[in-house]
Amino acid sequence: MLDLLQRELPKSETFEQLTIERRVLLTPKSTIPIANISHLAAITVAVPRRPVRSLAMAAAGLGVVLTGAGLSQGSTMAIAGGGAALAAGILLLRFFATSERPALAVTSSDGQRTLFVGEPHALAETRRLLSDKINADDEHAVYRIDLAKGLVQAGHAEPVDALSRTDSARAGPRQLRHAPDRNGLHGGKRAGNGRYPAAADTHHVDYSQVLPQIVDMQRFYAQRPDTQDIAERLGELEHLMRSGTPTAASRNRVGQLTTELASILAAYPGVVHIFRQAARLAGY
Repeated sequence: MLDLLQRELPKSETFEQLTIERRVLLTPKSTIPIANISHLAAITVAVPRRPVRSLAMAAAGLGVVLTGAGLSQGSTMAIAGGGAALAAGILLLRFFATSERPALAVTSSDGQRTLFVGEPHALAETRRLLSDKINADDEHAVYRIDLAKGLVQAGHAEPVDALSRTDSARAGPRQLRHAPDRNGLHGGKRAGNGRYPAAADTHHVDYSQVLPQIVDMQRFYAQRPDTQDIAERLGELEHLMRSGTPTAASRNRVGQLTTELASILAAYPGVVHIFRQAARLAGY
């Protein structure tokens, strides 16, 4: 019985944060070469409830002490109390010391397994990102992921809701209404000086607070054949933002693109918020 109480739970370290670098997967305590990853699996794990486990061990320890004292002193009450405490400790340890949580298991070619727990949609997105990176042998994709909060951060961008990133890929393709040109300005004819007649030069808009998210989303959608229209819109929007939209025509096009993209991805508030920020910067 004492062996049961002293036995440790299976030693599997779990993490709620990770960083996917160019060639390695970083956890708070280890570095895993991505080339050595042999298996990714969605599983369910038993995670220790440390306060409950501590209480169970304390109750069981008290039970052992009371039972021993009762036997040595011939005290029936001490023996009964010790037995009750011991039984309570065993029940707590057996049924309440762990909880079931969804997890992502990353197994290396040397047999070592690392577990990650967190929000289910964030785990699914992490598995997809890793699978895509391994499949494409892509050394440029870098992500910082907070599984507990369900946030995915690409490079140095602001965190983007992982649920929006995962589910928004299901949006159906729509026809692109405006084809991008090389100069970042669209629609209408150019005057002889290369400018739009009605678009007087003004100030350059700083889109740096939203540009990294747009770049990240463009790469995300460009990887899928069924969302190329979204990727094209995002590519055009990225080009315009990098130009600073110094003319009324270019800022107007930013407003059009953000409206179209927000309409296509209207079911995903985290993504729509980014487009609204871009539109506000452009003056819409």
